[in-house]
Amino acid sequence: MPPRSLTIDERLLRRMARDAAIYSLTRPAAIVMWVALAAGLVLSILNLSVPNAAGTEDGGFAAWMPPLIVALAIGATVMTISSARNALRRAMPPQTLVWVSLEDDVLRVGSGDRRSVIAYDTFQGIRVGADAVLLKVRDTSVATAIPRALLSDDDVATLRSKVASP
Repeated sequence: MPPRSLTIDERLLRRMARDAAIYSLTRPAAIVMWVALAAGLVLSILNLSVPNAAGTEDGGFAAWMPPLIVALAIGATVMTISSARNALRRAMPPQTLVWVSLEDDVLRVGSGDRRSVIAYDTFQGIRVGADAVLLKVRDTSVATAIPRALLSDDDVATLRSKVASP
């Protein structure tokens, strides 16, 4: 495929960061975290409804647990979104020309004066969002983001087949 390009703007950057954050917040490790936080919230609420033994006082700590758990969940979400936005901003600053080219054995990506040539077997998975195509780098928690507008549906299908094949 011949290279396609576009100029990154702030709105596209935010939308791509949203796709990257959703990807991060729905990975298996994150789902374990969400389940643990939900279980902690349920247990802390149930603990509030259990009457204390006569003559004992919990010092009010149990009353702070539900808001603390909710704050942790909100904090994790905000930090994930912020981290995704910062990573994308470093890789593709606003007003930068970004391009991509799918070749037989490699993916070529450029952002400004930076260029990368990446073998397809570097990736172990692909996730297509509304505004970003995320390619998970094998054996890491890192993903490479490409603006979705640069890839046709046929390009995405080609990427899926090349990433899935050994």
